[in-house]
Amino acid sequence: MTDNTNSKIFGSGTGTINSDSLQQIIEQGQAHTVALEDIEKGITALWQATEMTRQPDSEPAVMRACVLNLVICTETDEELEHATNSIARLTWTYPSRSIVLLSKPNDPEEEITAWISAHCQMPDPKGQKVCCEQITIEGRGSGAERISSMVLPLLVSDLPVVLWWRYDLGSQFNLFQHLFETADRLVVDSRLFKKPTASFKQLADLAKSTQHKVNISDLNWARLTPWRSAISQFFDNTNFLPYLYAVDKLEIEYEAPYDIEQPNFSEALLLVGWFAKVLNWKPAFALKVRGSNASLIIDRGGQPLNIEFHGHNERKDESGGITSLRVYSSLPDENREAVFTLTLSDDLEHAHSKIEENGQIVSTFSALLPLRDVTDLMHEELSVVGGDLLFEEALVYAGKFGGSGS
Repeated sequence: MTDNTNSKIFGSGTGTINSDSLQQIIEQGQAHTVALEDIEKGITALWQATEMTRQPDSEPAVMRACVLNLVICTETDEELEHATNSIARLTWTYPSRSIVLLSKPNDPEEEITAWISAHCQMPDPKGQKVCCEQITIEGRGSGAERISSMVLPLLVSDLPVVLWWRYDLGSQFNLFQHLFETADRLVVDSRLFKKPTASFKQLADLAKSTQHKVNISDLNWARLTPWRSAISQFFDNTNFLPYLYAVDKLEIEYEAPYDIEQPNFSEALLLVGWFAKVLNWKPAFALKVRGSNASLIIDRGGQPLNIEFHGHNERKDESGGITSLRVYSSLPDENREAVFTLTLSDDLEHAHSKIEENGQIVSTFSALLPLRDVTDLMHEELSVVGGDLLFEEALVYAGKFGGSGS
């Protein structure tokens, strides 16, 4: 099947949806400007006009589909374009009513503008073209403070509301808080956080809140899935399992380009949070950050466990991605020590795995690390029904690593 995803194009028509504007919206993927008070009317008119103008003998039927409400916040035109492209791809499996907010509070102009657009796929096996709608609302200047109040009336009732938040939780907090209150699920990407430990702590508090229960997902947790699977393979062999409970040191390398002012190692922090939850480690001393490097001391059953984070720019992967992991472990009573190493390969889709015991290589294998973009990760997270308790507990630990003042 050929992908016929429609992407948003700015600068399209205004006013009544006639046959020409209908073609622009459905066939060309253009956005149609509507008055703020006529957004819902415009959408209704769009689908009515689609059915009325269809040629039954030559054009496939259009099926309007919607399984959820997807709310996304953006701050630049580039982010809006990325969000729109993601929505278009998600239409294949998660058609939604998408509401994208473009917030520009520092813009000298003060206005609110709205567009409607459609995302369509080629006919399904039954000969129907599957389509869903996107509403884009741009707030400039003081108008940025008012756009959140427009979301609730536009949500499709009886369908879950997914809030895809792309920033630290403290960024535009009033906007976040207002939207969070309408959400059933919050999706973040901690790789974009500027203050990871602080945001992790806030996320953990939200996950544990009983006032408004919202399931929380992090695209970084999805990125870690193959890494966690590869780490688990080390200890499938019962001969190596005792090492898991006797870790002395953990080293994690991650991508930290020189042009990034504040390197983000949230992915590595979340991985350590997973270790801590599974193995009952406790934070002993707060995280110490020195440029792109950092260190942390963990309490492992009364024994100190050193964790080191090392940033580098040897690869051109996205900032924050883990590139290698080393687990050092010793069993003094048995006169045994081992190093477990995972190193991302040059193709960025595999990890070379190695186990060294008492200085000798005793095992090697290759682990698959599928290369997935943000939309692929979003697909994975939306497929998870309900909350993820292991993730929520890993969040709690990751939030504690920075200390109370982070």
